[in-house]
Amino acid sequence: MRRLIAAFVVAGAAFAASVAGGFAATPVHKPSASSVTVAACHPSDDVTQRFASFNGQMHTIPGTQRMAMHFTLLERIGHGLAPFKPVALPDLKPWRRSKPGARTFIYTQRVTALRDGDSYRMRVQFRWYGANKTVLRTTTLRSRSCRQPAPLPNLTVTSITSAPATTSGQRVYSITVGNSGQGDASNVPVALKIDGQTVGGARIDLLPSQESSVVQIQGPACAFSVRAVADPDRVIPETNDSDNGLTVPCSQVGP
Repeated sequence: MRRLIAAFVVAGAAFAASVAGGFAATPVHKPSASSVTVAACHPSDDVTQRFASFNGQMHTIPGTQRMAMHFTLLERIGHGLAPFKPVALPDLKPWRRSKPGARTFIYTQRVTALRDGDSYRMRVQFRWYGANKTVLRTTTLRSRSCRQPAPLPNLTVTSITSAPATTSGQRVYSITVGNSGQGDASNVPVALKIDGQTVGGARIDLLPSQESSVVQIQGPACAFSVRAVADPDRVIPETNDSDNGLTVPCSQVGP
């Protein structure tokens, strides 16, 4: 499967509600005084257009003078149950701090150039500071995941030709299979039918995006038509499964 390797790009924006007259006394907050959510999860075939935004939000607890958050991007590579692992991004190292006296602190962290087929979530550490920079409380939360789907292939049989085989009454059929999709395809089976009967098959180990490959299958000389189908059992996810086959009259496949 194709895997685009790109540098992550991060950007953030902070919002804070400052102390103002007329506010009620600050209540005692439970752990729900902090949260992290997926604000946006935008997939795209163009790696430069992919992004995920995560919102960290926290409210004061009694004695709070200032609040701070630290963001760590977590990545799970591919499918399955692999663990999420931290991504080393220098731009995420600094702590994001509220203005002194703010009652609510919201910070939106945006990450772009996400990779094919991987999942992302954000781990956020929250800190509440009191007088003299004393740490009153710390909490660590993780967001839900944002998955970037891998681009899919699109398999098509573009031509079928044949030539006499060394065995009497047999022919060698050359089948061209193309991939017009944005993703690579691996272990692509190709089946050949002569006059409605399946006579053989072949396999393409790797068919990259926007490329084609030729396989050869030996079979009997045909009387009516030849049909070749790529991925006949539809086991490979594609953008379009309806154009995988090609049927050609015997008169057009070769002398």
